Parts: sequence; structure tokens; C-alpha cells
Amino acid sequence: MTHPLHDRIQRFLSLPLPPEKVWAEIGDFGSIAAWHPLVAQAEVFEIEGDIHRHLTLTDGELILERLIESGPHHYTYEVAESQLPINDHHATLSCVAEGDGCHVFWSAVFERTDPSADDIVTAFYEEGLRALREHFAG
Repeated sequence: MTHPLHDRIQRFLSLPLPPEKVWAEIGDFGSIAAWHPLVAQAEVFEIEGDIHRHLTLTDGELILERLIESGPHHYTYEVAESQLPINDHHATLSCVAEGDGCHVFWSAVFERTDPSADDIVTAFYEEGLRALREHFAG
């Protein structure tokens, strides 16, 4: 019997802007559709007192995520339901001051049920951060 492997992925982006300015645009749990090109729609709602977001990706895939914790310039969430080859997925998006600018960090810990999981999660994070770089460069 094989057991799922625990993986950790972290990507970051450096921006020449204060974290407050960046977080004002990306820090709302429901704002991901406004800046991530692979997210067509994000709907935020409450289930039994917990905040959730239902993502519709541009390829039609649906993902349900639950907000676990949030604070100044960060939030942590889990994937509650998806078709991704992952289990027990917990992720954090954060924005940290660095010199005259900031770093946006996006990290996840999960169990992969297929070797493709690392590439899928990495590509999703990198595409989102690439879009943020372009957005804030303009």
C-alpha cells in the first residue's frame, strides 16, 4: 500500500511597492478573481460560521476553499473540495515589507495523490504571481 506524500510549495514575488498598497488589492479573500487570470469567478459565503470561497476556474473546474485564519497582510485557507490530485491542502498568501517594497509569498502544504500535483499547484501560483507583477508594473 502506498501512502500520499506531503509536499510543500512556496513561491514569492518582489514588488517595489509598500505592502499596504499591494494587500489592499489582493488581501480580500474574495478578490482573487480580480487578479488571478486562471480564476474566472470567486464567490464568498458563509457555511456554519466559516467563510468559504467557491472558485470557478477558466477551464470550468470548481474549487471550494475555507478561510482558516487571517490577519494584517496574510490569510490561510484550505481546499475543502476540488478535482485536484491533492488532499489536506493548506495554503497561505502573505505580503511582507522588504526594504522600500514588499514580497508576496504564496505557500502550500498538501498530500499529493498523483505526481502531477506539484506541477499543477506550482503553475497556478506562478501564473497568479506573474499576473500581479504585470498588474503592479503598469
